[in-house]
Amino acid sequence: MSVPDPYPLMTVAYTLEALKVRFGAENVMHEESQVTLKLQYPSRQDRTSMSLTIEQAKFLAANSLSAQDLLDQKFPTNWPGSARAQSTVPRPVQSGAVPVQFSLGKN
Repeated sequence: MSVPDPYPLMTVAYTLEALKVRFGAENVMHEESQVTLKLQYPSRQDRTSMSLTIEQAKFLAANSLSAQDLLDQKFPTNWPGSARAQSTVPRPVQSGAVPVQFSLGKN
């Protein structure tokens, strides 16, 4: 499914430069149709990689969203590509489902 480009006049080169200024040049990589960010939680030493579509990268370049929100997947409602946005479908934990207890079969 194709996602409409929220910023059709913004070039990929501009997007990458804006993200490099914001997150550091060493933390932004571009391959074909995706951008990978290396992000770090404030309390951790290691970095976590996050892949974005070009449309999502453009949105991020044009809008203020913290690295913490990206890592926690707290996306705004107008985040491009609903596949990355938090789902509105209730999960078993949200709907009060109780896991089934399994028992070993009789020998």
